Amino acid sequence: MIYKFSLIEKILLSNDIIPHPFADASFSVGLGFALGSAVKLKIADQLTLEYNDLKNIAKAAHVSELGAELILDCLDAMGYVQKKVNQYAFTKRGYKNLSPQSPTNFRYFILFCDNLYKGYLKLDETIRLGKRAESGMLESMSDYDWELFSRAMIDISRTNYKEVCGKIPIAKSYKNILDLGGSHGLYSIELTKRHPHLNARILDLPPVKKYADECIAEHNAQRNVAFLPSDFMKEEIPKNVDVVLAFNIIHGLNPSENESLANKVYHALNEGGIYVILDQIKGIGGSSQMSKATTSYMALNLLHQAGGKTYSKAEIDVLTSKAGFKKTELKKLNAPGFGIVICYK
Repeated sequence: MIYKFSLIEKILLSNDIIPHPFADASFSVGLGFALGSAVKLKIADQLTLEYNDLKNIAKAAHVSELGAELILDCLDAMGYVQKKVNQYAFTKRGYKNLSPQSPTNFRYFILFCDNLYKGYLKLDETIRLGKRAESGMLESMSDYDWELFSRAMIDISRTNYKEVCGKIPIAKSYKNILDLGGSHGLYSIELTKRHPHLNARILDLPPVKKYADECIAEHNAQRNVAFLPSDFMKEEIPKNVDVVLAFNIIHGLNPSENESLANKVYHALNEGGIYVILDQIKGIGGSSQMSKATTSYMALNLLHQAGGKTYSKAEIDVLTSKAGFKKTELKKLNAPGFGIVICYK
């Protein structure tokens, strides 16, 4: 993301002398694809915090010198790479996010987006119809797509699972968690670490079990966390639970589907239990353009990919109150546009 501007550039941008569409419809998109190519073609794999010659980088990545130079110059513009004549090296930001040696890299998320955005060639048809023209995204996903999706979700969750779990009120009387569509299970794993009296079951589709099992084993959480293959929208969910998590779930559903889900969750919860929704929440950021951009773009993306949209706190209140929930509470997260809504039975 380009976020540094000179004083003159700020003045020109604020007065629209530099046309905003020039940035928004040209280099923002192009730089995103350059980032994907850098990872996909293993150009980023040849970089370290030490300078390396362009010729060596191109040769090791099996790409042309010209192509490598143009991609690396794009990474330089985004702040991931620094350039010295014909040599390139990671910046600290670049190493953290792009290096395969970095434990906090975002490579799978980048590859997931690169793969996802190809489907935007059919966005016009979705807008005309008001729904996805083809079958849902899940029905057409290959094993490779499932891996990209699952590992991309791990990349994202690593950035906030401690923050999120610190905002969820867990009573001493609570015993059981259902993590709907929990995929990797990192949130459930963290909650059971903080509250060892809890047991969690992750309900998700069979293709993601592999990635949940990996995370459970990595965190030695086998005693408290288990994976249960299930399509929770079509099947009944277990009863007698105290906490139900629906993280990045409601945005993939239309209002009637969310109303049905809230009703199902309400009847699964014990009295005094909570339904915890994490999502992009419309209006949560006030006048923040970044917050508005996040929730607006995700609404467009989810309509195109799955027939969903983003919801405001007021819309969530309507859906959950119909199911019988007594009250809700909104807690903002650090990421612009993101929040959790706690619904109390």
